[in-house]
Amino acid sequence: MMIKNIFQLIPRKNGKVLTYNPFKLFPLLIDSYRFGTKYGSDLKLNTGDKSPDFNLPNLYGKNVNLYSSLEQTKVILIFYRGGWCPFCNLQLRQYQNMTSQFNEYGAKIIAISPEIPDRELTDDEKTDLKFEVLSDVGNSVAKKFTGILKYEGKSAERLRELGIDLNELNQSESREVPIPAVFIIDQNRKIIFAKSEGGDYKKRVEPQEVLALLKG
Repeated sequence: MMIKNIFQLIPRKNGKVLTYNPFKLFPLLIDSYRFGTKYGSDLKLNTGDKSPDFNLPNLYGKNVNLYSSLEQTKVILIFYRGGWCPFCNLQLRQYQNMTSQFNEYGAKIIAISPEIPDRELTDDEKTDLKFEVLSDVGNSVAKKFTGILKYEGKSAERLRELGIDLNELNQSESREVPIPAVFIIDQNRKIIFAKSEGGDYKKRVEPQEVLALLKG
């Protein structure tokens, strides 16, 4: 999936609307191509591998355990950069729109980013979410599944110009985010789908591709 009309996307930052100056977005598009050249689809786990277990907090601060979740259903595991990323927001929205179809074929979504939980989300906004959103501070879980992308130099400066402080959002000074990736884990804890489009963060795994795998 290549996200084109990005100027209409409005991500959240600490519960507030964050708008982008189109002229400032252009350098980020350049960054996306550069990251795509530097970072490939560096998956740490692939189809056929056994998934490791994990415990991570959700928006309410309650720990979610992967293996416990797998007792009820398959899990579609989505690693994304954070709520500040408009490309991630559009991807998650598209997956959420297909939640009922995923459920029909015995799977639910768990989305993971290094961002700390957004405590300022309203109850209605939390209720509107149809899947778990987990916080992986330090990318300890992400590093077991997918590659890691680091913001430094001019790339980090461009984020700051947009009002995005990864140190604050992620409670970490690493400025690292996961390379977006999607996995499907079956109830035997086996990975039956694993895919990333690499470091070019405009490109994402299509939800229709995930649904096709579930349909078999």
